[in-house]
Amino acid sequence: MATLFFNSELEKITERRKICIKSKTYKDFIEEVLSIFPDLQGSGLMEMALAIDGEIIHEPFLVAIPDNSELHFVFKISGG
Repeated sequence: MATLFFNSELEKITERRKICIKSKTYKDFIEEVLSIFPDLQGSGLMEMALAIDGEIIHEPFLVAIPDNSELHFVFKISGG
């Protein structure tokens, strides 16, 4: 199982610092997280990047979730 860590903003909604995730695909991962924490529905998760073991993935829709990985939602930063 992978471990999802919540940043301080998401922790205010979930009241949890981390959870274990069983999903193997990004789509299933999002569905699993939203089924556990329905209040995250309007939090902008789909607009966030996903860091998997420290590698930030800006378009994670086709990414597989490896076992024993560490996951973090990351706010996308645009530069100019």
